[in-house]
Formats: sequence, C-alpha cells, structure tokens
Amino acid sequence: MRYALSPGALAELARFVQNRPLLAFDIDGTLAPIVSRPWDARVPQTLQEQLSRLAARARVAVLTGRAVADAKGMLGFTPAYLVGNHGAEGVPGGERAAAAFARICSSWLATLADTAEAWRETHGVALEDKVYSLAFHYRHAEDPARARSLILQRVARLDPCPVIIHGKLVVNLLAPGAPHKGDAMMALLAHCGCNRGVYIGDDVTDEDVFRLREPAVLTVRVEHEPGSAADMYVKGQHEVERFVHELNKMVSAPSDNRMASRVSSRAGR
Repeated sequence: MRYALSPGALAELARFVQNRPLLAFDIDGTLAPIVSRPWDARVPQTLQEQLSRLAARARVAVLTGRAVADAKGMLGFTPAYLVGNHGAEGVPGGERAAAAFARICSSWLATLADTAEAWRETHGVALEDKVYSLAFHYRHAEDPARARSLILQRVARLDPCPVIIHGKLVVNLLAPGAPHKGDAMMALLAHCGCNRGVYIGDDVTDEDVFRLREPAVLTVRVEHEPGSAADMYVKGQHEVERFVHELNKMVSAPSDNRMASRVSSRAGR
C-alpha cells in the first residue's frame, strides 16, 4: 500500500479522478471517529462541509453497515447514493431482494429476542435490529473473546444460516444472498455511468471493496494494515478530512481549466 497523501500518490489520484469519478465513503472509522457507543458517533462539522462541496462537483456515495435511516441523520449533505446494511439496503434496483432480506432478519429477531435466549445473560452484549441485517455488539463485554464465541455458537443455529461479517467488536448477520460492499460498489458504478470510482474505508467489511482489484476502482484504507488489499492508505481517521480536501481540489480542476481557457480565448479576440 502507498501512502495516499504523499506527492506521488496524490498525483496518481488526481489523474485517476479526472473523468467522471464516483467517490464512495464508509462512515464509522472513516467519516466518523470510532466511539465506545455507536449511536454517539458523529461526522465532524468541517468534514461535512468538505463533503457537501465535493457532492456538488462529483457523484458521491456512502456505503455503510448502518441502516440508511440511521446514516442519513449523521450526514450534513445529501449524497447521490446512500447504501446501508453493508449493501443490502439502498442499491438501485435491489428493492425486491431487500424486502426478502428484511423478512429473514425479522424471523431471526423473533427467535433471538426470546427472554430465554442465553446470550441475553452475557453482560455487555447487545443485539441491534437494522431491518435488513442484525448486529451483535460486544464492545462492552467483560470478556470480548468469550462473548464473541458465544455469539457465533448461537447464530450458527439460526435458520437459514446467516452470512457472518465480522467488524470491530461486532458480529453482523446478513441474509443468504445479500450483497456485500464490493457488490454494491460495482452496482453503483454501473448505475451512475461513472468510468471510475474511489472508495475509502477502515474495517473488515471494506475489504470486500478492496479485494475487487478492479482497474476502475482505486481503494484507500484508513490506517495501514499489512494484510489489507487496499491500494493506498491514510494514517488514521484524522487524515480523512485532508484526503477529502485534496479530492475537492482535484475534481474541480477540469471545469476550472475549461473556464480559464474560455476567458483566455475571449481575451485574445
């Protein structure tokens, strides 16, 4: 992985985004700092302002594990696409499949919410209903490793057996056949007609985009991780705002250049 804010990487990025880019972002750990209680997470105001300017110049997408309704309240701008539940919600044309995923998650929830469920006795474990997926959070468990093991043992007995996506102290349950973020990214590129896309994320779920290895998709990871499939990295969430600032300068350049050319042409008449 190359450091995304180095002069060479920025020059490469500038060339890459010159022609109709789709610029896509994860939220937690990327746009918003990770906090102990996920519902307290916020996208910093200055970063929201940068994203708003970017969305006025290019197609911007947000791909998150959160539900769309939850994510919408965190953003101070309206992206061209807002995809939630790791790709199971919000992909254009995927409404019928999403409804089927919701029915499966509802049946799981009815089972797991029973008061006799053993997981409910594990302190620090919480089950989140995101309609199109479920998530077991165990950040506050006294023994996170043991809590994770108990969760995995329990969800393995669900019918149908869920697709499990591990995150930072969270176990995500998706319905069989549900798309992941990589599937969603490719679907959005096809839908918007963009020739290229940039994606930045920080977690295991974002590796589904990083592993695409598509020439038309350039990927950036928040924090260097030797095993990551991302093309580039920034050193931490604190550098994401600078990365967006650089994108703002890059995607505005073509129109600025054309305007300068027209002014120069008129001046020479």
